[in-house]
Amino acid sequence: DWPLTIWYRIDEFRLISLKTIAEAVLLCSPNYVNQTSLPLCVSGELESQSLAFSKPCTLWASPANAGSLALADEIAAAFAPDRETAGLTICTTDDRPASATHLLLYLNEDTFVSDERLAEQVTQARQDRLPIVMAHENDPDLG
Repeated sequence: DWPLTIWYRIDEFRLISLKTIAEAVLLCSPNYVNQTSLPLCVSGELESQSLAFSKPCTLWASPANAGSLALADEIAAAFAPDRETAGLTICTTDDRPASATHLLLYLNEDTFVSDERLAEQVTQARQDRLPIVMAHENDPDLG
């Protein structure tokens, strides 16, 4: 009943795949057969490091981009419990806030289908040279 392990080619993500495989193998061994999970870590991996921005960052997750708010919350959780110290602010207004330093663009099969305002916002962000952080959904169940 172990979930399918996705193999990633990017080094940091490859470590996650290897940890998942190692955990599955260990949980089948006699020493760990009665456990449901193991707290495995790899020295120097990103999950074990504190995350912080070098300067304050205001990430704009537009309501016109379905799924971007959930992703923004997930990003913010990576900085929890001290998001302010890490220098991250999440903004979810309909119009671009003046304080926005980046636009979060969540990409899936429905990105430019559900709300035409998003195309206008992305066009304006490009014209304004606002950096766009693009996150492509890799889970087929999420589009």
